[in-house]
Amino acid sequence: MRVARIVLIAVLALVIVAGGGAAYAVRRAYPRVSGSLIVPGLQAPVEVVRDRWGVPHIYARNERDLFFAQGFVHAQDRLWQMEMNRRTGSGRLSEIFGERTLGTDRFLRTIGLRRAAELEWQLLSPQTRGALEAYAAGVNAFLAHAGGRLPAEFLILGFRPEPWHPLDSLVFGKLMAYDLGGNWQTEILRAMLVARFGPQVAGRLVPAHLQDSPIIVPEATSYEGFRDVRLPAAAERGGQLGVGSNNWVLAGARTDSGRPYLANDPHLRIAFPSIWYEIHLEGGPYRVAGFSFAGVPGVIIGHNDRIAWGVTNANPDVQDLYIERFHPDDPHRYLYRGVWLSVEEVVEEIRVRGRVHPERLVVRLTRHGPLINDVVDGLREFVALRWTALLPSTVAEGVLRYNRARDWQEFREALQHFHVPAQNFVYADVDGNIGYQLPGWIPIRARGDGTVPVPGWTGEYEWTGWIPYEELPSVFNPPRGWIATANNRIAPDGYRYLLGTEWAEGLRARRIADVLEARAQHAMSDLQALQNDNLSLPALRIAPVLAALPTADESVRAAQQDLRRWDGVLMADSRAAAIYQAFLVRAVERVFKPVLGQDVWDRYARRHFVMGALLGLWERPDDPWWGPGGRDRTAEEVLREAVADLTSRLGPDRTKWTWGALHQVRFNHTLGEVPVLGRLLNLRPMPSPGDGWTVNQAAYSLLRPFDQTVVASMRMILDVGEWDRSVGIHTTGQSGLPFHPHRGDFAPLWVRGDYHPMPWTAQVVRAQAAATLTLQPGP
Repeated sequence: MRVARIVLIAVLALVIVAGGGAAYAVRRAYPRVSGSLIVPGLQAPVEVVRDRWGVPHIYARNERDLFFAQGFVHAQDRLWQMEMNRRTGSGRLSEIFGERTLGTDRFLRTIGLRRAAELEWQLLSPQTRGALEAYAAGVNAFLAHAGGRLPAEFLILGFRPEPWHPLDSLVFGKLMAYDLGGNWQTEILRAMLVARFGPQVAGRLVPAHLQDSPIIVPEATSYEGFRDVRLPAAAERGGQLGVGSNNWVLAGARTDSGRPYLANDPHLRIAFPSIWYEIHLEGGPYRVAGFSFAGVPGVIIGHNDRIAWGVTNANPDVQDLYIERFHPDDPHRYLYRGVWLSVEEVVEEIRVRGRVHPERLVVRLTRHGPLINDVVDGLREFVALRWTALLPSTVAEGVLRYNRARDWQEFREALQHFHVPAQNFVYADVDGNIGYQLPGWIPIRARGDGTVPVPGWTGEYEWTGWIPYEELPSVFNPPRGWIATANNRIAPDGYRYLLGTEWAEGLRARRIADVLEARAQHAMSDLQALQNDNLSLPALRIAPVLAALPTADESVRAAQQDLRRWDGVLMADSRAAAIYQAFLVRAVERVFKPVLGQDVWDRYARRHFVMGALLGLWERPDDPWWGPGGRDRTAEEVLREAVADLTSRLGPDRTKWTWGALHQVRFNHTLGEVPVLGRLLNLRPMPSPGDGWTVNQAAYSLLRPFDQTVVASMRMILDVGEWDRSVGIHTTGQSGLPFHPHRGDFAPLWVRGDYHPMPWTAQVVRAQAAATLTLQPGP
């Protein structure tokens, strides 16, 4: 049935894109960007000025019209992306894709992102609710205006989008929180490793910021029930290898202009179109520009006329798994502190395309959260997920408040409403101040460190509250004149609260700090170079050892010559970089896979711990894990295998052995796996420099070497106070419409490390205008 459906989709695609109807079928969905358009629902005219890159600069006379227009414009360019995001977060993909997405829907309905969004709505202020309602009205005004002129994806799949609801915007925020999380999956992995190999081995395989940290197993707790767990594909969205970000801010004393510079480049899963949508909003109390999410009002990362901000994922531990003990004779009751409590049941009905009757899913909730047993195979214990994002929070409130903030105090007050996902915010303002703030709900645990599942029935491992906001890490105008974050450890030893244990290895953070400290002052061009820096610190430790290994193999000796001359920079045209990376992939498989077995290796290789574990082992050449002969003998054997792999992949001509020939970024459409459609809808692969441990983040899958999975999803450098000098870029382009000129025009600049200007003042915006559309109120 699945094959028949794919064939049907392909045939429909051919009908749409082939022959003389191609231009009409595709272009009829292109948005109107010039002239005048009557849009019922507006209170006053709104001007939308688009620059040569398709970035809209929206000028409204009041707050409601501003967000109405933002919803309208987002829908003009990204309606299909918005539809996919709300369906994913709400667990409604199967209504359009059928059985193939039922597992994803079941999982996300169980987690309950939509249920959490409904709770969040109740906590928002009237002003924030008004913004969400105005935004939804703007999206729906576009749907009414478009009529049947919908993006090609809707025609291919044969359905029309429902009206947009404010909750759809909140659901997307929850989905982003899930993508940036992943601790609970690691808890399951640790439990599996403990069950199979013991806590000491598990501690080496999944190191915390300190190498060889032991796993602290709760007393009398067995993890045999986690030995054979198999996570669904949807569960692997969060915590992917390489997901993270960089940001930094420099005070005026450290810049050539005497003004602060702020830089940010979030690292996220590859998405097409880009997850970011660049926008400039002016109306009511808002005058803000930067990078937004299509589907959400306001600006997530950017600046207003007085302050600038950037974010990275803070990686605190805000998820815990609780092992629940159920009554032996009553499956509806579970034990807590000697009392049998009743399970709450929520019935979810999932409509599935091609089925007459919906799928009925009963979600069971304990006081700790939803039981995941019905969507995670192999669990032989009842396990509940506790997560801050499933509690009613006010992230939308926080975003709109910091969009309006005028100074450091108002910015920090706004972030008190930004609960989840907890992020590292860097800050700068036109008065020359710089700062850092960690906001978010980070639990205080009565017992335990959150690294492994814990007994839920004893009450000993409860969350007793949140780290007080005033005691979360914060810095204002540090003497050294700069602040940088790269998902690294936040607080030093001695900090009184547990923030978490799953920090990045610190490699990107070390490189950023070294560059920022290397000179007294920096120009914007220096910061552009740093965002695109491809120096591999691990390569500087590993490559010299490889180059000096004794070997009788002539092909290995030739590879060693390349490594000997190499500077450790992972450029796309580098042969040495290709050799080094081929060695890395073989090395981690050689060292860890035989110990773990195929099933655990498939889980372990998806996580970000692998390089930390390998680097820790690399410093111990006589460690028994290396096998007979130690590190150097194993490394020589692995290097021989790597050279053979390169010959097999790229041929015997060594001039064709380049990192870019192996490592390419692919921006593929949602329907890109369908024959014919893939060739039409996907962007062409592009050679990509860097890897998962360079400042220019370009992580690839260890299970599918060397396909890039994570990208610097956007890059932004702000000149604080001289905003017209700011530059930015995101991965693909402003439009998500097939074949549109702005669908992929950013990609060549992005992969080269180039930027486009971010005009701010009205004079510069109008000088760079390519089209102007006036939205007029109507009956």
